[in-house]
Amino acid sequence: MINIRRITTTVAAAGAIAATVALTSAAPAFAGYSAVESCTGLSGSITYSPGLTSTVKTQQAIFTGTLSGCSGYNGVQQGTGTVTAVLTGSSKVGAVVESGNATVSWPASSGLNPSNANLTIRESAAGGIILVQGSVTSGAFTGSVLSTSLQPYANTGSGTKSHPLRQQLVVNTLPFAARVNFG
Repeated sequence: MINIRRITTTVAAAGAIAATVALTSAAPAFAGYSAVESCTGLSGSITYSPGLTSTVKTQQAIFTGTLSGCSGYNGVQQGTGTVTAVLTGSSKVGAVVESGNATVSWPASSGLNPSNANLTIRESAAGGIILVQGSVTSGAFTGSVLSTSLQPYANTGSGTKSHPLRQQLVVNTLPFAARVNFG
């Protein structure tokens, strides 16, 4: 005869063990990294010169954006800030990797000095998400990491030889944040 109570108890115990194993073996998040400054809004443009086509070429990319909805360890900050970056790399439509120097001017109400950073943008599909990552080298939050992701929503140029992609208008899909490893 089948003992339903024993089967139910065994199944429940096996489920509890599986849940414990799943929780303890999950990959760790970036333990210790905390946002010291975060902005919910970032909109702007990336301008490429000479322009992206289907052929890999050396490009200069100028990224400019306006930060909004910022807050940090000193609370919510009124007003807007800016991000400006001059980047170079070998890129084509759908395969962009550009690196260089950036300056982040936080909202004036933050009382923070600008952050100077090394910054890289990566796009692996035409019109896809652009990952932005960097590290602050001087100014506010020296040693912190910067990150966000951007979604292009309009282009100037189609990416052909006769009409290179010269500009992408972008908006963030994740907060623009400076994070510090508090260990």
